[in-house]
Amino acid sequence: MGKRIVENLEMGMSWTSYIASVYGVLKGAGWWQDELYQLMGETGIAFHFIMHEQSCPSSVTVYPWTDEHLAMMDRIGVHSEAYCSHAGMNTFSLLQQAALEHIKESIDRGVGVVVWAPSPVLEFGIICGYDDEDGVLYVHACLPQEPEPLLYSNLGRSGVPMLFYQTFKGRVHVEPERVYRESLRYGAGEWNKPFHESEHYASGRKAYDNLIGTLERGDYNPFGLAYSLAVYAEAKSALAQYLRLVAAECAPLARIGQAAALYQEIAARYARLTALAPFSMNPVVKPEDLPQMIALVRESKALEESAMQVISGVVGANA
Repeated sequence: MGKRIVENLEMGMSWTSYIASVYGVLKGAGWWQDELYQLMGETGIAFHFIMHEQSCPSSVTVYPWTDEHLAMMDRIGVHSEAYCSHAGMNTFSLLQQAALEHIKESIDRGVGVVVWAPSPVLEFGIICGYDDEDGVLYVHACLPQEPEPLLYSNLGRSGVPMLFYQTFKGRVHVEPERVYRESLRYGAGEWNKPFHESEHYASGRKAYDNLIGTLERGDYNPFGLAYSLAVYAEAKSALAQYLRLVAAECAPLARIGQAAALYQEIAARYARLTALAPFSMNPVVKPEDLPQMIALVRESKALEESAMQVISGVVGANA
């Protein structure tokens, strides 16, 4: 029987709970010292733009977690291991037992673990400790107050019952230009995705079509719309900052500054969109504001198309 807590672990301040959790774990382990917007850019998660046909709030997390999260960490030189299974699997009790062993091993090394839904909020969070006597995991989550400890038996049994967790083993140096180029190519790939992995969802430019369509029809989920716009408003702003950094720090990629300026304009439009559809637990979108919102989304799509043409031209990705 044992107990261990990794002290001084805090989630980053981001609407994207996965990267907020990663930021907290990597910073706590001494493997990340830069700003959160740079982590969003270098991993590529800031380039995520996924929308359901009716703006379901799941939009921002509907992608293959294991593959994507492993690749994001590798992009910045972080070695990690990720596991994902469903609570309905016949072997779930054994998978849960193995997860607890992996989690405890990481905590014993002094490194937090990223996990799906460690609290009633359906977002990613951090496991920062364990207590065998009480059979609980200590967690950080997207809540204004510290969440209750998570029972061992409840690990992976949330409202979306996925047992996803990611452990972090170490970090190696990767030349900045390589990181920048890989993240930019990833972003261009996301923009140009011909189809999304899940039916009724779309990525990149096609996600704009889903967003415009649901606003025009008026069949949007108000909570999902306000939430998604808040997430993506932050992402577009982070991209403007990140691309400015890339242009300033890497002479061969200096022309990316043109894309940074375009993303600044995009971010300004998303700020107006979030003002028209502010996030709350019961958001209200006024019908009389829809024409303005549709116009802002259309303008953002055109601007982002131009920004992606710049990015694709600089890094040689297919437009």
